[in-house]
Amino acid sequence: MESSGGGVVLHTASGFRISGQRVVFATGYESQQYLKQNVGALKSTFALIREPCDSFEGWPDRSLIWESARPYFYLRTTSDERAIIGGEDVPYATAHKSEQLIARKIQKLQHRFADMFPRLDLEVSYTWAGTFGETEDGLAYIGQTPEFPHAYFALGSGGNGITFCVIAAKIITDLHLGRPNSGANIFRFDR
Repeated sequence: MESSGGGVVLHTASGFRISGQRVVFATGYESQQYLKQNVGALKSTFALIREPCDSFEGWPDRSLIWESARPYFYLRTTSDERAIIGGEDVPYATAHKSEQLIARKIQKLQHRFADMFPRLDLEVSYTWAGTFGETEDGLAYIGQTPEFPHAYFALGSGGNGITFCVIAAKIITDLHLGRPNSGANIFRFDR
């Protein structure tokens, strides 16, 4: 990306050029490579999904459960009668690449589930792990930075990207159109 006459020119890996007034970076933690300011720490997280089941006995209203202890733990159900269990984060961006660590973390998640719901079987369908970014204050970074005057950033982190994307769309639209937005100050880069 380069600034050009009050706008931007993007150069693709295939050799194409895209010109515009502004560009929006909505690439999560991968946007860090473009920024001088450190906007978060990278962590590894772990999850599993169980096979469909006939009963959620003891699980009140199949509600979302989010335990905020460290490492945190969450559970939710799906429309196809499954449960997703996750958490056990570690502060290393590449830790999720260790098969031994994944196995240990999945086993911990299974034990925590069994402690909460001893009458429910936990037949695991799939397991996975990956990297995510987490900001110090838990808020997204949304707006502009001095190094990219023709760019907006929508950096929702900490597992809250989907929530923050709706907020970011409104803030960035208002910033681009020059309209006031009371939320913009909360998510600015120099907070």
